[in-house]
Amino acid sequence: MIDAARVDKAAIGFSFICIVHCAILPVIAVGLPLLGQFAEAEWIHWLFTSLAIGAAIFAVITAKTARSASFVVPASAGILALIFALVAEPLGLDETIPTVAGAMLLAGAHFYRLFTNH
Repeated sequence: MIDAARVDKAAIGFSFICIVHCAILPVIAVGLPLLGQFAEAEWIHWLFTSLAIGAAIFAVITAKTARSASFVVPASAGILALIFALVAEPLGLDETIPTVAGAMLLAGAHFYRLFTNH
């Protein structure tokens, strides 16, 4: 049996990784140029986003409590923002704000579900 709390904790971790990668890693990369290449690799964006979205979908599939509006609405908004962030850069838009906002919404939905035992 799958523990819903573990899924939520993993999803929060994936969302946090998205935030760190998008908001903090570029600042660190200024001092360490090798990290700059890691920060800008497109496959990294797709990997982190896929993990965060995958964990949210897995939570909905495995836990009935993840099907409530208190989870689905912010999680869906977060997923949409993360998807927008993936296509923002090729469109010439900044991806930082939608990535951080989407990851915060997604992590918040999991955090709420984790600590309210919904």
